[in-house]
Amino acid sequence: MAERPRDAADGEVRGGTRGIRARRAAVLALIHQTGECGVERLATELAVSDATVRRDLAALERQGLVDRTWGAARAHVSLRYGDAFVRRAAAGAAAKHAVALAAAQLVEPNMVVGLSGGTTCTVLARMLRGRAINIVTNAVNVATELYGARPTKVILTGGALKANSYELVGAAADGIIRSYHLDLFFFSCSGVSEAGFSRRDHAEAAVVRTFRSVSERTVLLLDQGKLDNHNPALVARLEEVDDVIVDGPLPDVWRARLRLAGTRVREVARTERHVPDAAGSVAAA
Repeated sequence: MAERPRDAADGEVRGGTRGIRARRAAVLALIHQTGECGVERLATELAVSDATVRRDLAALERQGLVDRTWGAARAHVSLRYGDAFVRRAAAGAAAKHAVALAAAQLVEPNMVVGLSGGTTCTVLARMLRGRAINIVTNAVNVATELYGARPTKVILTGGALKANSYELVGAAADGIIRSYHLDLFFFSCSGVSEAGFSRRDHAEAAVVRTFRSVSERTVLLLDQGKLDNHNPALVARLEEVDDVIVDGPLPDVWRARLRLAGTRVREVARTERHVPDAAGSVAAA
């Protein structure tokens, strides 16, 4: 095996500040892909020394983007979540991680991105920290997870706070959202039936509908545990969502329904690794 570079700078001088930023973005991407990544693997993947990786991790930790563990690092979790959110986060954690990872690949620099609340969107928010994008969200926890992650700009709507979901709802939220034009909007739901995508709470569903109305492209983040469930508040009919990213493979009947509706479907394989869930706990696949 070729020996890794051992020079003190490992590209700092050759690449300058831009090179350092690109390498640290690559470090973050690897951490998000693996859930937790060791120094040795990061050094091997990036063809730099262990010392350079440690400096990068120290810098990313100061920015609040990662938490260093013994010989490794994982994505930083900004909040201590309540019990109800913790329980939801643990359910299907590996599927949600895989779906969020695929969703993050759709986001390009300088986009204006809408993010709803929910556990999968929370995982996605961590994966978007530090990107040069603008994020509009009605979820207080999502905004907190993104806080201080320059150059990411965060716009938090006003509204009344729903305690269990951390989401802001009502006329104030609606007004702020309508003042933006979004390139992408990511959301999740509580149930999927032939009638469409639904949530348990009418006020939260109304905010999702407002987000959809000002978005060029709407993307549903779905784990299969929501299939064949119906909730009282309809968010969108099947044909009203542009893309569905789901842990696959889908049952044939659901693949056919979504494609008949004209919805683009991306089925992603869930990881077999242990990954941190939306509340920061490490959950098995």
